[in-house]
Amino acid sequence: MVDVFRRIGEKAKDLGDKAKDLGEKAKDVTKEATKRPSELLEITRLKIDLSKLEKEKENNLHGIGTLVYQKCQGKENLDQEIERLCQQIKALEEEKAKIEEKINSYKPRILICPDCKWELPAGGTYCSFCGKEVKETEEVKEV
Repeated sequence: MVDVFRRIGEKAKDLGDKAKDLGEKAKDVTKEATKRPSELLEITRLKIDLSKLEKEKENNLHGIGTLVYQKCQGKENLDQEIERLCQQIKALEEEKAKIEEKINSYKPRILICPDCKWELPAGGTYCSFCGKEVKETEEVKEV
C-alpha cells in the first residue's frame, strides 16, 4: 500500500514538473506575442514622425523657392533666410535618416545558406534545401 502511494506521489511530482515547464513555455510565448504588436506600434509611430518631417521639408523647399523668386523680382536681403531654410532642411534629413535606421532595426533578418543561397525559415539553423547548418554570422538579408 505504501508503494502505491509512493508511485502516486512520484507521478504527481512529474505532472507538477511538466505543468511548471508548460507554464514557463506559455510565459515565453506570451512575452513574444506581446512584443510583436508593440514593435508594430513603434514602427507606425516612427513612420508618422517621418511623414511629419517630410512635410516640413516640403514646406521649407517651397519657402526657398518663394524666396528665390522674390530675389529674382529684385527683393534684397533674402540670402540669410534662404541659408537658414537650407540648414533646417539638412537637419531634417539627418533626423529622417536616424528614424529610418530605427525602423530598419525592427525588420527581421533572414539567414541565407552560403552554399545554395536558399532562405532559411524564421528561427531555422539548417538549410531546408541542402541541409547545411547556417550560423548567425553567415550572410544575412534585410527584409
